[in-house]
Order: sequence, then structure tokens, then C-alpha cells
Amino acid sequence: MRWFIATVISIVLVSSVLSTEVDDDEPFLEILARSTIYNTGERKAIFCRGKNLVEPIKWYSPSGKLIEAQSLKNKRVYVERIVEESGEHAPLIIQYIKIADNGNWTCRSGDLSETIQFIVGEKVNITNRNVEREGEEGKSIVLTCEAKGHPTPVVIWYKENSRIPNDTKKYEHRADNSLEIKNLNHADVGLYVCKVRQKALSYYTDKTVRLSVLHKPILYNNFTGTIDTTKYKTEEVYAIMNETKNITCSAIANPPPTYTWYRRNNGYDDDVPITDEEMVVTSENGTYSVLILRMRDNSSIGEYKCTANNIKGKESIIFHVNPAAKPNKPDFVSFLYANTTTLTFNVSCSSCPMELEEDRSPDPANLTVKGYSFQMVPAQENYPPDWDSAQDFEVDITDPNDTLFTVGPLANKTKYHVRIRSCNAAGYSEWVYFETLLETSHADRIIAAIAVILAAFTITSYF
Repeated sequence: MRWFIATVISIVLVSSVLSTEVDDDEPFLEILARSTIYNTGERKAIFCRGKNLVEPIKWYSPSGKLIEAQSLKNKRVYVERIVEESGEHAPLIIQYIKIADNGNWTCRSGDLSETIQFIVGEKVNITNRNVEREGEEGKSIVLTCEAKGHPTPVVIWYKENSRIPNDTKKYEHRADNSLEIKNLNHADVGLYVCKVRQKALSYYTDKTVRLSVLHKPILYNNFTGTIDTTKYKTEEVYAIMNETKNITCSAIANPPPTYTWYRRNNGYDDDVPITDEEMVVTSENGTYSVLILRMRDNSSIGEYKCTANNIKGKESIIFHVNPAAKPNKPDFVSFLYANTTTLTFNVSCSSCPMELEEDRSPDPANLTVKGYSFQMVPAQENYPPDWDSAQDFEVDITDPNDTLFTVGPLANKTKYHVRIRSCNAAGYSEWVYFETLLETSHADRIIAAIAVILAAFTITSYF
């Protein structure tokens, strides 16, 4: 232990020089440390020095117990004495500080005494700060947060950066800092974080739990992203004769579902499974399945059922396929301006219905146009456009009075062949081809375009 004392002596000597000077003959006593926070497990040597003392320096614990010198029975907390010409030093040695060492420690010699306060803290130690848990639909799960420390830490649970409230039917914050989630469902999937803070120790840590839930398939609309909560799920589908119609059946499920498609037999229960592999394409991750209908004649009109199934259950939806007319193509198309990665157009269709209050107009012969489809092909000198390799951009109409549509991202400083068509619930119109090549612009041309627009706005406002 001599090496430990020797290491600290140099610090003590420096502190002695900096301490307040006193009369050479006047007795004095001081502790060469300040009250502070110590962590459990640390080793500390707290020096008390004195001069011209009548009695030897003694140390007392917070309980008033006299601290003895080191011995075989007294190895953790003890006092050593160093006597020099400059005076007496009595270091209090504490090996592996404990929570029990909290309190006021007193250095005393006769009527002179000094006190130092020990605030001992134990930092929270979470050994595994990233874990994965899996629950089961309809059951509960407890997410643990091993936040043991001193002072008692403050623990707050979050889901996806939102604080989880206390005292709800869904969540229960337990006394051991764990979180119980009740009646699990698909919406409970996500990242949960317990954030732990010990303010007195200026210490922070956290634990992240990635929760998955085994649950039956939940059908949702692939285009709107909305979940169908009705018991008997149906959807109207419009198709253009002599064209191909793709019907998408989408589901959220864990484990991933399998899909089965049926052709309904005039509304009877004896549905006929569709076994033609060329008619069905299912994603590898099981998030959707597509039925490919080639609308050659009226025999393709009718009802089709999609069933998504896994070990937790199954859900079905019936698609009513109805014939509908192809939308009219745009009757006005003009190019407005370009920037480095986008092209902006003015597009309208005066003969197209655009009642956005409803999903579609009631007349299958004149369905609501919901947007425009753009295709872009980089131009190659002396070669016609390869439309099979075109970039597709679907742009929704958000306001019937707004006819400006920006398409991108595109490659900078690139010339493109462009064609545009209308789209509704049944499909697409004929293409409208832009006769000239269009080029994405340099950044300096964007600034120039903005300057022109601002100038026009200023003139208009003036008049």
C-alpha cells in the first residue's frame, strides 16, 4: 500500500504550498480535500494535516467510530501517519468505497476539527443495452430495465422517441423500472428505450428494446396505406377491357403470410382456387400478392377473393371487378422550367372529371382522374427513345385548380424524351408525347429563373 500513499504525497505537497499560510507557532488543522461525489469501488486517500498540535490527528467515521491503523482485521478503512518537520499528515485510506461510507468524516486533534462529506454514488450498469424481444398477439410482455444504482435513478420509457405515459390501460410502469405492455397487437411493434439518469452523479445511460409481435395478417390498402378494420372486407376494382389489370392484396403479418387467390362462383361459397402461376406474383417478404387479370372478354368480370394466412390466423378480402372506360388523355401540356434534378410542367385535361371529394365518380364510363403518369428516357444521339427502360413518375392531383407538376429526381444536365398520360381507378389513357427534348438545368440557370419569376411578381403587384 506504500505505493498508493507515495503517489498521493506529491499532490499533498502541492496543496500544502497553495493552502492558506498560518503563524508558525499557532496550531492549525485542515483537510486537504473538498466534499465531493465518489463512485462505489473507488480508492481514496483523504489527507488531514496539522502543525503545532497538542494531540495526534485522529479520524472518525460518520457513526463516530475511531478509525484505527491498518491491520489484518482492518484492511479497507484505516489511517496512516506521516510526521515531518513541516508538521503531521494523517491520510484516511478507503479501499473500495461503499454506499455505507456516505456521510460526514471528521479529522480531529484536541479542540480542533475539520469535516468532509462523502457522497457515494453507484452508477447504473446495464450490461446489454440493445436487446430483441418477441411477444404474441393478445398477450402481455414485460420489458426490463436493469436500473439499479445510488442515488435512485430516474427512469423514463419511450417508444419511437415519444414518452410513454403512466397509468394507462395499455402500459404499466413497474416499481422495478420495467414496462409491461398489455394486449399486444401489430401496432406495438417498434423500438422501446428506457432512459436512465442520475442527476447527482451527472450520469446518463439507456437501453433499447426492439419488439416484434407474432400476429395474424392485417390487410391494408397498398395505395393509401390505410388498414381495413371492417369485418367483411370488400373493394371495388375497375378494369379496362383488352388491357391487363393488376389487383394487389397487401398484408402486415408476423410470421409473413402465404396468399391464396380464388375466383368466386357467382357469389356462392364454393370458391375456385387460382392455380395458374402466370396469374399470381407474390413478393419474397410476403408483404403483398398481385393477381394479373388479362381482360380479354366479359368472363374476367366478377368477384375475386384474396386470403392471407399464417400460424396466427387469416384474413380475406373480396375484389369486385367491374368494366370501366379508359380516361381521356391530357389536352394541354407545356414545359415551364427546369432545375438541376427536376422538370416542371403545366398539364390539364378539360374533359376529365376531378371530383376529389370522392374516391371516384359514380359513372364507370367517366371515372375521376386522380393524377398523371410521366415517363422519362435519357436521350441518346441517333437512337430512338427506349421506353421500356424509362423512369416512371406518378404524380397525384391535390388541387383541381393547380395544374403545375414537378417531376424528379432526374440526372443533372441531361436531355430527356418525355411522355405523359392521365390515370384513374381503372388504368391509364393514351400517351401524349412531348415533341422536343427537355434538359435538366445548371444551378445558375435556376437562379436566373427565380429572378425572372420574382420580377414578374413585382410587376404584377405594382399594377
